[in-house]
Amino acid sequence: MIKNASAVFAVAVLLTVGIACSGGFTTANISELRFGKNNKADPAATSFNTGEDIYALAVVANAPDGKYKMKWRITYDNVPGRSRGEEVGTNTVDFEGSKQLWQSFSTPLPGEYKVEATLTDAEGKQIDAKSGTLTVKGSAPSSPTSSDTKDSDDDN
Repeated sequence: MIKNASAVFAVAVLLTVGIACSGGFTTANISELRFGKNNKADPAATSFNTGEDIYALAVVANAPDGKYKMKWRITYDNVPGRSRGEEVGTNTVDFEGSKQLWQSFSTPLPGEYKVEATLTDAEGKQIDAKSGTLTVKGSAPSSPTSSDTKDSDDDN
C-alpha cells in the first residue's frame, strides 16, 4: 500500500510541475509607470494644462528575449460631461525585451484621466498591469452661441 501511495504522490507532483511549466513563466513586469511633458517623462508630472502634450512612460523590466505587447488605455476618470470609465483612446505596441515605452496624448477637456498600461505576451496572456491618474487643468472650449452661428451663416 505504501508503494502505491508513493507512486500516486510522485505522479501528482510530476503533473503539477508539468502544468506549471506548460503555462510559461516570465519575470517580465512593468517596473514603473510615470507621466511627464516629454517622452522620457523627466521630470515626472501629474498635472498638465489643456492642449498640452502628455506622455505616459512604462518601464518594462526583466523581460527575457521574446515578443511582448503593451496596451495603453486612456479613460475619463472625473471629467465634467463625461462618464467615468468612458474610453478616450487605446493603442497597442509590439516590442521585444526590456525597454521603455511611451504613449502621448492631449486633451482640450480639464479633469482627471486614468491611464492603464497592460503588458501581455505575444499570445495576449496578461503578464502585468499598472495604472495611474493625472489631472488636466484649464478651461474647456466654449460652444458656439446661436448668435455666433447666425452671424457666420449670413450672406452679407
